[in-house]
Amino acid sequence: MAAAYIPESDELWKECAKWLTRWEMIRPDHKAHWPESTIADFAAILRDGVLLCKLLNKIDPGCIDMKDVSLKPTMAQFLCLRNINLFLKTCQSGFGMSDLFEDAMLFDLTNFHKVLCTLSKLSRTEKALRTGIPGFSTPKQKSREEEVIYQSLTKIQPPSHRNLDLGQSIIDIDSAVTNEEIYQDLLLVRCTIEQTQPQEKRDFVIRELLDTEKNYVDVLNKLKMCFMVPLQNQMRPEDHATVFHKIKELYEIHSAFLAELTKIRTNPNVRLSQIFQQFKERFLIYGSYCANLTRATTLLQELCDQDDGFNQTVIKHEKEVNNGRFKLRDVLSVPMQRILKYHLLLDKLTTDEHHEEYVELKRAHEAMLDVAGYINEAHRDVEHLNVINNLQDNIVDWEHEPEMKLSNYGKLIKDAELKIKAHDDQKTRNRYVFIFDKAILICKARNNQFAFRDILNIMEYHVEEIHNRAILNNQGRWNYNFLLVKNGQQMAYTISVRTLELKEQIVRAINEAHDNIRPKSLAHTNHTLELTTFANPIQCMYCCKYLKGLIFQGYLCQKCNCAVHKVCVQFSGKCGVSPLRLQANIPNGISERDPLRNKLWYVGEMDRMIAKEKLIRRENGTFLVRLSTGNSTHSHSISLKCGGSVKHMKIESRIDGPGDARKYYLSESRFFNSIEEMILRYENYSLKENFDSMADDTRLQYPFHQLRAVALRNYDAVDRSQLSFKENEVIIVIGKDGYREGWWKGRTEDNQIGYFPVTIIKLEGEVRFD
Repeated sequence: MAAAYIPESDELWKECAKWLTRWEMIRPDHKAHWPESTIADFAAILRDGVLLCKLLNKIDPGCIDMKDVSLKPTMAQFLCLRNINLFLKTCQSGFGMSDLFEDAMLFDLTNFHKVLCTLSKLSRTEKALRTGIPGFSTPKQKSREEEVIYQSLTKIQPPSHRNLDLGQSIIDIDSAVTNEEIYQDLLLVRCTIEQTQPQEKRDFVIRELLDTEKNYVDVLNKLKMCFMVPLQNQMRPEDHATVFHKIKELYEIHSAFLAELTKIRTNPNVRLSQIFQQFKERFLIYGSYCANLTRATTLLQELCDQDDGFNQTVIKHEKEVNNGRFKLRDVLSVPMQRILKYHLLLDKLTTDEHHEEYVELKRAHEAMLDVAGYINEAHRDVEHLNVINNLQDNIVDWEHEPEMKLSNYGKLIKDAELKIKAHDDQKTRNRYVFIFDKAILICKARNNQFAFRDILNIMEYHVEEIHNRAILNNQGRWNYNFLLVKNGQQMAYTISVRTLELKEQIVRAINEAHDNIRPKSLAHTNHTLELTTFANPIQCMYCCKYLKGLIFQGYLCQKCNCAVHKVCVQFSGKCGVSPLRLQANIPNGISERDPLRNKLWYVGEMDRMIAKEKLIRRENGTFLVRLSTGNSTHSHSISLKCGGSVKHMKIESRIDGPGDARKYYLSESRFFNSIEEMILRYENYSLKENFDSMADDTRLQYPFHQLRAVALRNYDAVDRSQLSFKENEVIIVIGKDGYREGWWKGRTEDNQIGYFPVTIIKLEGEVRFD
């Protein structure tokens, strides 16, 4: 007789998720509860063992010393397995449980059903049930459909620190309130600078920016005056410096930033975009602040746990400042939340392409995205360095120089248990390996430590395939092999692992390390580039964005000292020559300080007759901007080929409104803050608003200087403003502004025009028209 149907049986993981929510281990709005969520989403939150250890400590406080738990293992296998084993041992010793899952069943997801069964048993133990929180049951057997689903989990590769989502590293599942809730409470529900009602969406956004900035400065001031200063005499200087790292500097920066922002309401010449650009470099201090944040909050908690008098003093100040709603450790997270909001606010201001500040705001938005990326990666790399330092502290029998750091070998790409046989050794040995950018560290696992056995220079070895026969039983152990061969065939190792997926992951990690040290794209440049750790923030010489992180952020040329991202290596040009100089030759007479000198449409000083001669043979829509000769003011003019003849338009300017900001215009129908802004406007809209005699479709279409480029690969446009092309297709570059950072405007041979990413083309030089 068939077993009775249990509706929950085919969604056991959802019942487990609901149980964890009842224990407040995951939030009701967690991704695991979304309608489209899958068992893989749920498995991901258990895989590192952190939540499981916290769960036991919540069911039976004190059963686990949380100092023994690696709270942020960044999916390093040895730390995740250590957490999982701590959970399993506590289940046995503290809860009297038996027949539990094995550590690899969770980390490798080889038997996630057994994991769920173990959690079901835990939910029905006496200690769990005495709280009144109901447990959940498991069906007696799996259905065939469930078996297929569980088996599919084995194909999922553990996420690495290199592909975490933006901001993922700052989520705290242990907190009663989220960092976002603290941010909202402290910064949004407060007084406003301006009480008048805004008229447009833009006004709402600007008022939100001003109000929240004012409240943020207030939060920083209270952190400084109500915590940092009064607690100084109750803490060791080094502890005080760690807990309140950079708070004083942040207060000074944002007080100045707020002072500039408030000028927007009184001085129409003050540009919001310019303020953000002005403070961009100063905001990089957040890289240091956020990198120290986990250390600061952990130390603060330890100090409070160790000294009740100090703890009571902190609680007293918390009550004085915010009636005890939030702990000091929670408020310390607000600065990281704030710096990651600016690009979101600026994004709301870049919806109107017709707004006079649209282009500058787009650039400011890109700049703050770049800053946010820099800060997030610095924070992630601190967690990654903690993993590497933890590993180094647990390696025994390794004689090395005292100053040697394991992080000198780069980032940890993959760690795994395997069997290894050196071809000059008769024995196959159990080993645990750690694959870094520059080395393979081979150890023997010894309880929670690792005994050093060898370290290999990864560039001296390569992988050779062994064609494994198909294994009918996919649970077969150590049946997947490959060779790790020393270059020159001097030495070889046979490596054996449990699964095909693990074999592929290890081979992929070794190949990734090879490409990190010696990228294939080095063939496109003669720079002597080496993977380098940069001590201070530095921008890529090609894309002008910051190199991200704290470990091996990019490549440094040993000859000319230029720095580039890995993806920008192929565009780095010739050593000693900036790749961006492949644009139009700079005409004689243009000052190096002239802000227009690199524009494709700018020619410097030129007589109107010469301009006419140069343009008359060009197609309609071609234009240039020149410094007019023959007058003392050195004013600028636009010369445009239209209707078969050349028109000359003088660019007027005047001081307008308070301050000394200059406005530029062709007629009083529209004013601009810069010549670049004016040109961008009339590249997209008709000049007829200034000159009645011009046709409706008269625009500035093609700059005088144009660049020839070749596509490195196919590109398919994703919106109407972008340009599609095929690999090796010739593209004529006709603009480098107006869309977003890192995108240029091009024209194909069949006269299709649009924007494209500069990273997928190779410049060949300037187009010659004579």
